[in-house]
Amino acid sequence: MRNVVLEMLHDILCANENKDLVTKFATTITNRWPLLFFGPNLHPFSVVLVARILSRILITQGQGYIAKFRAASEGFLILGKLLPHYWNLVQLHETLIVTMMGLDISQYSMYATFDIRNIRETVQRSQSSLLIPDLMPILSSMWREAVYSVVHPLDQDEEEAKYASKVQDEFVQFFKELYGIRPDFRDICCRPEVIDCLVGVLFPTVTQTVAMTVSEELIMHDGSLSSPRIITGNIDPFSDEPQETDTATSIIRRGGSSAIATKTSPHNSRRMGAMITKLRTGSSANSMSASNNTAVLKDETLQMLLEFAVDISVKAVIDPLNKNMTGLFLVLTGCPPSIQDAQIRLESFLMIHISQNLKSALQFDENLLSDGRVVSNVARFCQLAADAVLQGRFINGAEQTYDLLASVIESLHTSDFFSRYKTSSQTVTELYRAFNRMILLKISDLEQSNMSNDQIVAFLNYCIHHQKIILSPRNTDLTFLKCFCYHLYQFLLVDDEQVKYDAANIWKLLVLQKPDALDNLFKVRVKGIESDELVSGFKQMLEMDTASFFIWIESRKHELNHLFKEHMFKTWENVVLNENRYAQEMLKDVSTRRVAKLKKLQKRELYEDETIRDYTIKNWAWSESIQEVEVSRFTKALQDNDGHDNFIQSEWARLAADLFRERGLWGPGPHEGDSKWRLDYTEGRQRMRKKIQRISDTQPQQYKPKQKTNSPPTSAYSSQPLIDLDDDMVASPQVTSPQISRSEGKDPVQVQDVDDQQLEQEEKIAYEEDKNRKVLRLLDYGDMVLDVYNVSNISGLDAREGLLLLCKQNIYLIDNFFQRSDGEVVEIWDVPQEERDQYLILLAKAAGMETEAMIDASGDLHSCRKWANADIKEVYKRRFLFRDVALELFFSDGRNALITVAKEERDDLYSKLASRVTMHERSSDSILGTAGELEGGTFKLSSIFGSSTLSDLTSKWERREITNFQYLMYLNAIAGRSYNDLTQYPVFPWILADYESEELDLNSKETFRDLTRPMGAQTRERREEFADRYKQWGETNNPDPAFHYGTHYSSAMIVCSFLIRLEPFTQHYLKLQGGTFDHADRLFDSVGKAWESASEKNMGDVRELIPEFFYLPEFLENVNKFDFGAKQGTGETIDSVILPPWSNGDPKIFIQRHREALESDYVSENLCHWIDLIFGYKQQGQNAIDALNVFHHVSYEGAVDLDAITNVVEKTATIGIINNFGQTPRQLFKKPHPSRLLSTEENTLNHYLPPLQDNLHRLIQSIHPIRDIKRQVSEIGVFNERLGVTSCQQRFVPADGAKYVEWGFSDNSLRLLSTDSGKVQLICTFNNWGMY
Repeated sequence: MRNVVLEMLHDILCANENKDLVTKFATTITNRWPLLFFGPNLHPFSVVLVARILSRILITQGQGYIAKFRAASEGFLILGKLLPHYWNLVQLHETLIVTMMGLDISQYSMYATFDIRNIRETVQRSQSSLLIPDLMPILSSMWREAVYSVVHPLDQDEEEAKYASKVQDEFVQFFKELYGIRPDFRDICCRPEVIDCLVGVLFPTVTQTVAMTVSEELIMHDGSLSSPRIITGNIDPFSDEPQETDTATSIIRRGGSSAIATKTSPHNSRRMGAMITKLRTGSSANSMSASNNTAVLKDETLQMLLEFAVDISVKAVIDPLNKNMTGLFLVLTGCPPSIQDAQIRLESFLMIHISQNLKSALQFDENLLSDGRVVSNVARFCQLAADAVLQGRFINGAEQTYDLLASVIESLHTSDFFSRYKTSSQTVTELYRAFNRMILLKISDLEQSNMSNDQIVAFLNYCIHHQKIILSPRNTDLTFLKCFCYHLYQFLLVDDEQVKYDAANIWKLLVLQKPDALDNLFKVRVKGIESDELVSGFKQMLEMDTASFFIWIESRKHELNHLFKEHMFKTWENVVLNENRYAQEMLKDVSTRRVAKLKKLQKRELYEDETIRDYTIKNWAWSESIQEVEVSRFTKALQDNDGHDNFIQSEWARLAADLFRERGLWGPGPHEGDSKWRLDYTEGRQRMRKKIQRISDTQPQQYKPKQKTNSPPTSAYSSQPLIDLDDDMVASPQVTSPQISRSEGKDPVQVQDVDDQQLEQEEKIAYEEDKNRKVLRLLDYGDMVLDVYNVSNISGLDAREGLLLLCKQNIYLIDNFFQRSDGEVVEIWDVPQEERDQYLILLAKAAGMETEAMIDASGDLHSCRKWANADIKEVYKRRFLFRDVALELFFSDGRNALITVAKEERDDLYSKLASRVTMHERSSDSILGTAGELEGGTFKLSSIFGSSTLSDLTSKWERREITNFQYLMYLNAIAGRSYNDLTQYPVFPWILADYESEELDLNSKETFRDLTRPMGAQTRERREEFADRYKQWGETNNPDPAFHYGTHYSSAMIVCSFLIRLEPFTQHYLKLQGGTFDHADRLFDSVGKAWESASEKNMGDVRELIPEFFYLPEFLENVNKFDFGAKQGTGETIDSVILPPWSNGDPKIFIQRHREALESDYVSENLCHWIDLIFGYKQQGQNAIDALNVFHHVSYEGAVDLDAITNVVEKTATIGIINNFGQTPRQLFKKPHPSRLLSTEENTLNHYLPPLQDNLHRLIQSIHPIRDIKRQVSEIGVFNERLGVTSCQQRFVPADGAKYVEWGFSDNSLRLLSTDSGKVQLICTFNNWGMY
């Protein structure tokens, strides 16, 4: 199936007329896609098809796409690792060659029978300037794999292997042809990675060794080759036994294993050792005969590759434009990591073939030496060969080098080269110097190895044969001549007549051809020697016979020995020392260059290995992710169906409950007798919660979230954000969700191109669809999401994590959903712990509670509450655990919500919600009886009496315009106390001290508690006890601040114990108690006993009251018939709360009389003192110490910064203390609170009212008012022909009045608002103003 699809795609893309489709395909599909089809064990036809498609894309898209494929995807590097597995695919070779030469594969048929002439004609017919040299190393790697497979066959068919090998030969031969005729192709081949691969193919067969790793050879260099040692003595490290030499055919035989030495000197103490620069290695015993160096490789492919490598080297020498001979040096240094013996063998093998082929090329084309640039290159090569011979790196290379030099110099003698170039030119000097070094090397070898006289005769005849070179006038090396004459004199003293005769003949040639040089040679000042007589004697040998010359030699033997063996010997000795020193330096240089190359190769191999490993991992992850996406799609479909069923069941249960609810369409069902009651959180006037809601014992079946282990994996994918950033979904340019910013700014973990990102994004979108629908289906039709925030809804002791959606028409609060940082919306149980609200987790840990998702009372796991923008009444900043992370929202239907968000998002969310708040037309619309904002300076009053600050609110209370209950509720709200947080529940004072009388006398002072003192100081004994405790604490070494009370007057346990008979506080109490009620003796069962405990009997009880004591009688009755147990001492069963006698056992009477007491004159007169203790100047500092009003320091705002605590254990403990101990309200007053005016003083206000107040009854409102702002008018003006009216503490902004400035807020802020809409445009806050 894969081949069918790929063949169809190939036929489309490789059609010559479909270039536009190729471009579209290349821009749509990632360039990593073809690499997936070159892995091992794939069908060969698939590989060929994809290779041709890739070729078509590379050629048609040009250099930009090629560079992208090379750099961004490392495509060519990966191909070099994958394609050698398919070396036997002839069509793959064709495709790569055609692509490398920049030709369109659509012009080359895939189905034609292979014929090398087709490729040759195609390349010659259509030459392109767009070459891709990156493919040449890949082809070289395929050749290497082919040779290895032929040498080491596995399960491959023999005939198929032979055919593939034959095809390989034709390809190599074709490359040799291209190398000679295409300069651009020559540049492609002369790249290090190509030559290294080419030489690496030859290495195993030539050296009969296996290559090692780069690290292993580097270790060898660091250990044994750091200081090269010279081996003296006649040692041949490549032969285990002495080799027989045929003097007729091999005159200079041992050049690579011998070196210059002196042996014939009679002074043994001055004898020089032979110089062998071959280093000692562990494999030095390996033998390699001379015949192996010149052997022809048996394998035809290897022979063709050898010829190709030699051809590259030779052309580098004879190319007049190639001064650096790059190809030659790349071939000679291309040996793979191996032992040094193997490197020397390979280099020697290559040098022999290069020398032979160079000699043949120069003889075949005589015109080459007519170019001085070619001669210069040849001279450099000969010098290189001579150095290699003398350093032991060119085994058996002396003869090859000697023959090459002789051939070159003789050719130059026969040409007109010397007529065009001076004899002192550097090129000629290099040639003669290399030749002279080979002559001296052979002389040293003859002496050091104790060769026979026949070998010496053969060498002397060889010198006579090349006398034109040795004795040429252009050979001006006097040092060489001295050394040569010194050894000729030694040969004259040999006992063999033939040797003496041949040596004498050479002396005659010297006298005849170089008389001037001979004169200079004998012009020495040596005591006892007449140099002129000696010169004359040698010159006379031309006129005498040989026997007479020998007689003269014998007669002058003493002088001649003194001249040659004492004087000229020093020249020979210096030559030997210089050659040794030069060889050492060159070997160090060779070793240094080798190490540098190895380190470069190691770096490249590490990079390639890392790239391949990264590709393998990514490729595997990519394939796995595709499979997982498909599996996840299926899983998501099942999950979505299950979720849809649960959603329908939940909706049906909700509708059914609505039908059968009290005052519902069908009324309560037959289970009415089993009903229980709970307090509804809906607030009425003055923030009183009086509604009691019926609940049934038989709740609808609640569906549970799936277990975390069974939930589909989400960490590997990134879902589409819930918010679609279309223009019609964004309210204003300023409205941007923090989550959206994170998802837009996210960069991929690895560098990927745009095509990859598009592909991955498509996968993500398909994955996200189902998940988001679960949220979007909860929205009203046509509503659109603008912003999404992760929030936690605080309700009593419960904290439900979820989402707050700010939409175009409504806001939604949905439980148990979470938007991750990448924008994906998931169920809360699928979120890793580290991404969730860590403070809630630590709070649950401190309380010993679980953090699993909570189910709504209706049975809906994802409970959704919705409010229209117009229903948002007020928004207040709150604190949770003393952190500025909470907001409290109030709505027109009486409901409210306390939510927490990330600290850095709180102000942004507050601004967006505040901009949706509707301006109130009546003061009663506010939760404070005014329009207001709370917490952190966010409180403002606006009523028919004008805009007001906190001080104005206090003034109203002083003037009895608001009740004591209202004022206390206002102060609690301003101080951050909330019904939604049991740790910050509104606090009210104990009012009465009389819970025993039959009648309550509100005119008697004794009836009331002492409001000037806290509950811990109501009696003298308690005052003394707590004062002494404070003093003793200060005398200890405890670093924590001292305190009077170890408990607080308001905590979650106090609130729950008061409201224990009323749901949901019963469940909160059970959570605090570990699931069971406390002992009956410790439960709240009597108001009078509770007063006695808090005011006198219990030193650990200093609790105050809660607002419900003044308006909610139901909390005093056990309406739900809970079994609280019986007291241990009396056996009395705990049921409803025991009330004081003056209430006649009726909770309603108790609440009524209790409220009357709160509004009594005594309380009105003294309530200011209690406010000083709880909200005022006696709350902290020295005044609090004097008033015995100091609690644990952690309960005060600002005492501890949870965000600064890094230790998890310490942070958990601190959170537990804050949550369990209680929190002191925010301090509102810094000075003593004023007292309230008595009711009898009210009439005295008339003396201070303006005269207009005496005639208010005469004021008549116009039937058609020009403008009604529902507030006190402060300024009237006309702006742009429009009437402008402001209230108190408001001023228009000139000059058009389109905006106005307003102040008087409790956060000391200055706000800029729009005149038309009343929306806030800008808020500027000034701290620490307005306190008194």
